[in-house]
Amino acid sequence: MPSRRLTPRVALDVAMSSVLTRNIRTGDPEPVIAELRALAGEDVDLLREVCGLAVGYYRDGYSAVLCDALEAQIDGLGSWIELGRSRRARGVHGGPEQRWA
Repeated sequence: MPSRRLTPRVALDVAMSSVLTRNIRTGDPEPVIAELRALAGEDVDLLREVCGLAVGYYRDGYSAVLCDALEAQIDGLGSWIELGRSRRARGVHGGPEQRWA
């Protein structure tokens, strides 16, 4: 059975998300943000979505430099940050725990 290809927008989402996760602990956020803006082109809505979800999900002491810069330089992340936080708060999913007698 042939596989379906990703839509161009989904492929762009994957590319942008990989840039973020690869650089989440950077001390120099400017090249990362420039790369994200270049990838996004005119799709500002996707830029907001991907960056906001990442900020909400990954923000901690190690990622604060990049997260703070994203929040300061890209407008409209608020609702996406909240969604990222709520996803993080759900915890890791998996199979049911085994209870051994």
